[in-house]
Amino acid sequence: MKLNVTILYLIIFFGFQGVSQEPNSFNVGFKTLKLTDSSRTYKPNTSETDRLHYRPLDLDIWYPSDEKGGQRLAFEDLYRLHEERANEYQDETDYTGMSDEFVLYLAAGFGVEAKDGNRLLKVKTDSYKSRKAATGKFPLVIYMAGYNGMGWESYRLLERLAENGFIVLSISSIGTYPGDMTNGLLNTMEQVNDGEFALQFLKETGGLPIDYDKIGILGLSWGGMSGIIMLDNHPEFKAMVSLDGSDNFYYGDTEEDDAFLQKIYDSKVINPEKTKAAFLHIEAGDRLDEFTPTGEYRYINQINSEKRYMRFLNSKHKDFGSIAWALKSSEGQIETYEKIMESTVLFFQKYLKNKDGFTNYYTSLLKEKNVTQTPFEYSTEKPKELILSGYVQDSKTKTRLPYVNIGVLNKEIGTVSNKEGSFDFHLLESNANDTIRLSMIGYKPKILVVNNLLNKKGNIEINLEEEISELNEVVVTARKWKKKTLGNKTKSTFIGHLFYYEQLGKEMGIRMNVGRRPTFVDDFNFHISYNRFSAKSFFRLNMYKIVNGKPSENILKSNIIISVEPKQTGMVSTSLKEYDIVLTEDVIVTLEWVDNEGEVMPTEALIISVGLLTGGTYERGSKESTMRKKLKGMGLGFTMNVRY
Repeated sequence: MKLNVTILYLIIFFGFQGVSQEPNSFNVGFKTLKLTDSSRTYKPNTSETDRLHYRPLDLDIWYPSDEKGGQRLAFEDLYRLHEERANEYQDETDYTGMSDEFVLYLAAGFGVEAKDGNRLLKVKTDSYKSRKAATGKFPLVIYMAGYNGMGWESYRLLERLAENGFIVLSISSIGTYPGDMTNGLLNTMEQVNDGEFALQFLKETGGLPIDYDKIGILGLSWGGMSGIIMLDNHPEFKAMVSLDGSDNFYYGDTEEDDAFLQKIYDSKVINPEKTKAAFLHIEAGDRLDEFTPTGEYRYINQINSEKRYMRFLNSKHKDFGSIAWALKSSEGQIETYEKIMESTVLFFQKYLKNKDGFTNYYTSLLKEKNVTQTPFEYSTEKPKELILSGYVQDSKTKTRLPYVNIGVLNKEIGTVSNKEGSFDFHLLESNANDTIRLSMIGYKPKILVVNNLLNKKGNIEINLEEEISELNEVVVTARKWKKKTLGNKTKSTFIGHLFYYEQLGKEMGIRMNVGRRPTFVDDFNFHISYNRFSAKSFFRLNMYKIVNGKPSENILKSNIIISVEPKQTGMVSTSLKEYDIVLTEDVIVTLEWVDNEGEVMPTEALIISVGLLTGGTYERGSKESTMRKKLKGMGLGFTMNVRY
């Protein structure tokens, strides 16, 4: 690979006292190298004079230091590099301000209040500026970051490695122009090629005291996949640790992911027979919580070198980075991450330094009830699918009923009848004894057993009985109206919550603080930050009474359907004056995806802007499942224009 490099040294130095340190442990230095790989075109259809014509590359490097003192740094010194690079790696979108918004979403995603994201930014590391590299030679660990990630996601572990005498080279997860990663072959190879370029650059230019006879790889999540590809290119590498990496892949989640992974395997870029490195895979306990696999690929089973596996039964995928640890979101997450870090450091010490503390530690972990060396067990036989097909109609008029909710009681399994009242409800054989519920505004709900419906021949006819309800009388005195906008006015283009292509029937919303005086609702508005839906989509507006802090009865008496055009973004406003909606108490207002004209393709999503909101966001996968809060302190960009 040809080297043509522009270098800018941004020297920042870090230090920390860790658990698995040697008697004379090190402080930690950190620096960034800004490079250009002129052997690869980055932005297509540009000239060589364009700053983005060739592949840009930023290397984040942690390394041992003997120095003490200096200015202590915070987490944000690493984190804000993400926004800086998001602007540098493309010239189409201004990401200024992204960091301040995204850190709130990050905190909410880890189960703490969104406002704690600001606390995360100020978390003090034991890291200090102005420290030089220690003398001597040190093993190199190449860190392959997770999907669209950077070194800050695992900063604490990378510091721990440096404290224990390793140099860590972090390779960010950046795809082809404009830099967005996918799990396709082309983008995956971009991270691999970045790693190869960086390694050759360090070898040819020197400047760091690296022992190139002792190299290992550390991969997080999707970095596990790019990590094994690079590992197979280098039989001389000594060890690899995969942290819940995609080198263990389970088929059956989505057809798109299955196709992407199969293409990678078919391309022969993975050659496990070449590997001589010792291998450790640590897996999360929630990998199969949302689907049953139809097959698997386990790299660890294909290699003939030394290998170890363990799974933390109560852990989640997000526990494998440093963020939950830094936020101190729960004692369990902190404890799990400490064990992950200790296992990683000790494994590299064994195979890169010939210092074996790993064997005893691994043995002790396997005695804990929350840790196992047994892989996931499941049936590889494809579950038999059941399809309920039919239509829903008014029991008296025989008029077909559009957008009727159909769902398995208390499960995230559901669908919606189309605008002609017809439905195809896909279930599994295991649902045969389940109960389904059909519900629609203005009609009495109906409960049926799946098995009974399966015994019917042809299309299933389901009749719903109209429900006559008396409207509550609201007395409104003549006065001059005051106008107000309720809800969350965010128009963020950086963070949002999504409707994904296979989530028809999904519903999400926020609480609107109305108060007790009669309030007329004039308009409902929501802000779309991103929309790849290739079909026109339809959403039902719902307004729920709140009982014990949870949504209960839908107060609307007719369907209010809002359409969104393909690729439409920005503010969507709907007048509600014709519906004469009068509120006298707080409500939870939701949008429910009920239909689309044409097919919504895999990878397509529609994203609603999200911003700070005390009440959080409510969500459920189907009408018959439980509505839960998904984001603490972050609410969807929903507003209502009202008069009172």
